[in-house]
Amino acid sequence: MSRSNVPVAAAYARPWRFLNIALTVSLISWIDLGAITVMLPSIDRALGTDNNILQWVFSGYSLMFALVLIPAGRLGDAKGRRFTLLLGLALFVGANTMAGLANSGTMLVAARLLQGAAAGILTPQINALVEELFRPGERGRPFGAVGATSHAGAALGPLIGGIVIAVGGTDDGWRLVFLVNAPIGFAAAVLIWRYFPKRPTRHQTDHQHDLVGTLLLAIGTMLVILPALQQGQWTGLLPWLLVPVGIGVLVAFRSWENATARRHPPVFDFRLFSHRTYRWGLLIGFLLGAGFAPLPAIFSFYLQYGLDRSPLNTGLTIAPFAIGSVLGAVLGGRKADRYGRPLLAIGLIIVVASLAVTIAFAGLHGASFSIVNGFTLLLVGIGGGLVITPNNTLALQEVPRADAGSAAGMYRTMRQVGSAIGLAVITATLFATLGANDGRWPTALRYALAVAIGIVAAALLTSLVELLGSRRHGRDRPS
Repeated sequence: MSRSNVPVAAAYARPWRFLNIALTVSLISWIDLGAITVMLPSIDRALGTDNNILQWVFSGYSLMFALVLIPAGRLGDAKGRRFTLLLGLALFVGANTMAGLANSGTMLVAARLLQGAAAGILTPQINALVEELFRPGERGRPFGAVGATSHAGAALGPLIGGIVIAVGGTDDGWRLVFLVNAPIGFAAAVLIWRYFPKRPTRHQTDHQHDLVGTLLLAIGTMLVILPALQQGQWTGLLPWLLVPVGIGVLVAFRSWENATARRHPPVFDFRLFSHRTYRWGLLIGFLLGAGFAPLPAIFSFYLQYGLDRSPLNTGLTIAPFAIGSVLGAVLGGRKADRYGRPLLAIGLIIVVASLAVTIAFAGLHGASFSIVNGFTLLLVGIGGGLVITPNNTLALQEVPRADAGSAAGMYRTMRQVGSAIGLAVITATLFATLGANDGRWPTALRYALAVAIGIVAAALLTSLVELLGSRRHGRDRPS
């Protein structure tokens, strides 16, 4: 063990115990993200909200999540995982309580924004813990556990939400979904307070915060994402002019960070892009987030609004996606260290082929739809899990431990931005096709899934190019 590893080993003598505590935190935050897809009709009836409020309840979480990830990763690098996890959990418990007690759409939107910020604080700490606790050749299994947990939370969210709403009733059941998470978050905070080291495992000599860089990053990311998240409310092309403005702000952010790196630690060190595996990992993560992550929401819309299914029935129909995602993530984690990049191509081929079968059988109704698409969604989940975990491992394998938090934050930000843009494009396709085809939902679902296939196919092409390049560089698997 090198000298640089000694403080980490001493502080985290039982790495899996710490990781399992952190995974509990990850699970409840991802359940929040997934459950909202089946809660919207109940929220609409209970609070009498309009479409704009519902859009913000749904997408505000994702917006704040993306804005906070990178500065939160750097905060964890500087202040330690214990402090940052406790901060995120305090916000998370408070936000869930606020959401569960909300008596207006405005209050619920504020709570969802706070929830997203809390989840954005928590998420990069989980990946950074894997970087700190495990050597490069040992990270496949823990990253598999991280991937399985996030998949399980996001994909099981609709099922859990449907069950709680069925038990609590359509008027108040959605409140219980939020309130149940509060005591779990409090219990996790107690465990972190009890077991995690009180001080950062590495001494950082410069604690100066890069406020200018943080603001530039937040503004640029928001300008890029906001038109996509609001595409259902903002009409015309004018709002999309915010995207090039946002890109310009992000270019200014990069210039500022490059200059700041000479004086004190920046929010994000762009020298990380000198690592080839990290660059390609970000691109594949972005494309997979755009094509894969929106699928549970698309099927939830189709089942509830197209087939008039209940939240519980919707959750049960989508459940195979969750099961497959967990299986794929666990398998991908176990095989990532051995097989490396070929797993990405295999997983993406499975996703593309399974979605193609789903398109072929989109016209089914009743139990036939649930049975056939339950099987295809299982395969889609397995394929996605086989990609996300190895890509996570490969993308971060060359990142210095001192930058683990901010590097993981950027990786998650790219996936989240991809998810937001993909969800906007795919849902826009769904509803535009619906309007152009006299309300025929099966046709609309086919077109929406065709767009998802195109995005995932782009990720497959990218992974193949990266695989060929890695063979030339002699890096076909983690070191």
